[in-house]
Amino acid sequence: MLRLRRDYLRFPGGRGKAFTVSYDDGVIYDGRFINLLKKYGIRGTFNLNSGLMGTKDLLVQGDMEVNHEKYKWEELRDVYADVEIAVHSLTHPDLARMPAASVAYEVSADKANLETLVGEPVQGMAYPFGTYNDEVVQVLKQCGIVYSRTTKNTHEFGLPEEFLTWHPTCHHRDERLEELGDTFLANEVINRDARLFYLWGHSYEFEGYEQWDMIEAFLKKMAFHKDIWYATNMEIYEYVQAGRHLIYSSNGNLIKNPSRLDVWMEIDEQVYHIPSGETVVIDAATAMSL
Repeated sequence: MLRLRRDYLRFPGGRGKAFTVSYDDGVIYDGRFINLLKKYGIRGTFNLNSGLMGTKDLLVQGDMEVNHEKYKWEELRDVYADVEIAVHSLTHPDLARMPAASVAYEVSADKANLETLVGEPVQGMAYPFGTYNDEVVQVLKQCGIVYSRTTKNTHEFGLPEEFLTWHPTCHHRDERLEELGDTFLANEVINRDARLFYLWGHSYEFEGYEQWDMIEAFLKKMAFHKDIWYATNMEIYEYVQAGRHLIYSSNGNLIKNPSRLDVWMEIDEQVYHIPSGETVVIDAATAMSL
């Protein structure tokens, strides 16, 4: 009898879902937001313009007027100690309207500055204004960037095929935010791909639109679920890449994990733990219980 098999990536511990946030510009409201993330055990990524740190200005967007002051360079290490720091370009230009050499400078200079701050390679990014084109994507690859978030809301929970054009689920001011959150929490992940809720925005919007209570209520709703992995953007990228680089035997009954990360897969409704550097035999008797 023909046996049809589908293998599905699962997040660490065999979880079927992940939740992450990504916030831009390095403004002085990030500290308050990071404290909320810590309170609810949520992980995230903050995208900084290192050439603008310490600047002060007033931002006006539609009906919002708010202080857009950015943290000083010497404050960054303490404020962002427990989150991922990623590139947002040196001075926040529209990269899609710049020559490739200027794009390379904006990205590589910001990257180098942030690496000096954190003491390790910085490979993540969010596009300023969300704008990019094929040339910009190629420059990012040459600069050592492995993922970059756009501002195109999908209203979906799929993992990206191309991480250099990583589209989020939604902005926190999206009118469908609560609906999407409820759908994500209610959704059972069995015999289907792992699900990701990716939230993005700017912390100054919480101040300008008086939304601090709203975002705390949403984080509280999304927090502390046993079937959700709370991770930074880079943690998700690295884990998904590890899953995509598993090595299969010809008949699929042996799976080798050459990466440094343990990986979990669901196969025939059984969850398998595939430790780093090891080969696992696909046999229902040795699988984890869902």
